[in-house]
Amino acid sequence: LFSIHSLCVYKYCGMIMPLSKPHVVVCILVLWVVSVLAEYEVIFAVNCGGPKHTDRFGIQYQADSNLEGIGSEYGRGLIIARVHPEDAILYQTERYHVTNFAYDVHIPKDGDYILILKFSEVYFENQGGKVFDVALNGQHTVLKDFDIFAKVGKAAALDEVVPFTVQGSHLTVGGETSDFDGNLRVEFLKGASDNPKINAIVVVKATKDLKEIPALPPPQKSAEEEVPQKTGDSEWGDQALHKFKRTSGPRARDPYAADDSWFMPITVAVAIFLPILFCLCRVR
Repeated sequence: LFSIHSLCVYKYCGMIMPLSKPHVVVCILVLWVVSVLAEYEVIFAVNCGGPKHTDRFGIQYQADSNLEGIGSEYGRGLIIARVHPEDAILYQTERYHVTNFAYDVHIPKDGDYILILKFSEVYFENQGGKVFDVALNGQHTVLKDFDIFAKVGKAAALDEVVPFTVQGSHLTVGGETSDFDGNLRVEFLKGASDNPKINAIVVVKATKDLKEIPALPPPQKSAEEEVPQKTGDSEWGDQALHKFKRTSGPRARDPYAADDSWFMPITVAVAIFLPILFCLCRVR
């Protein structure tokens, strides 16, 4: 895969475009993206609740045909932070249910795999509005009391990465092993608040050594605000930084701070009085 794509890119860069410095840089970046994707074989990709979509890096997401739950395009009017606008559709549409629901993924052979769960909170504007669990094959809980807003806020992309291994008739996730019949069932379980949901799902198999997939940038954080840190999320490429809204106003006076304001008027009065006193003394 890498050699075929590299050859095509080389011919495109060398024959169609003059090899100026900007073009060389672009070609190098394209070759790097191709080399990253060549390390993985896409087994399954679906845009949950939405139409088919090919992302910026060539991953083809199928249209959602799941009969469980409810497909929704409620988030189509939102600007999704931390993802390129061309791929925002992967975080705008979703599938949810008033009870549990699942997606089934056929795993064709043994090996190391990565499950990427894509989320974005498109409705709630507070922490605790939506809390649910995610499990694999009814045996492995991979997300417990999961709250999207608590991690990245509203309308921001969030990827949760779950590595797993298939060996013979066994599935291993996070050091726990269970029986496996070739079908990976990704289950979204109703939790403490509202309904479980998912925006998009990707399953990839490492064709070489398992390497880390390029990650989403961390949420932007200022010195005056604390942003919850997220772990284990990733994305295929660089994304725009997410900016959080923060209430602001005049800084309140600290009643316990040292107050030296009395010193200045006295200093000014002394500075004015001494010359006057000196003049009076000379007159006498």
